[in-house]
Amino acid sequence: MNPNNPLADRENALEIQWIREKEKQMAKDRAAKKAQEAKSESKGQGQQETSQEQK
Repeated sequence: MNPNNPLADRENALEIQWIREKEKQMAKDRAAKKAQEAKSESKGQGQQETSQEQK
């Protein structure tokens, strides 16, 4: 703890907490985007198979 700034520890803790929450949110966003891309790819493959069957 800095004797000149007794709130420095609290400020640092809040900053660390904010960073962790931001990282969690970013991880959730990445997972959602990845799942959406996988879903889109599977739909695309299904459409390709259907068009090939029609030929």
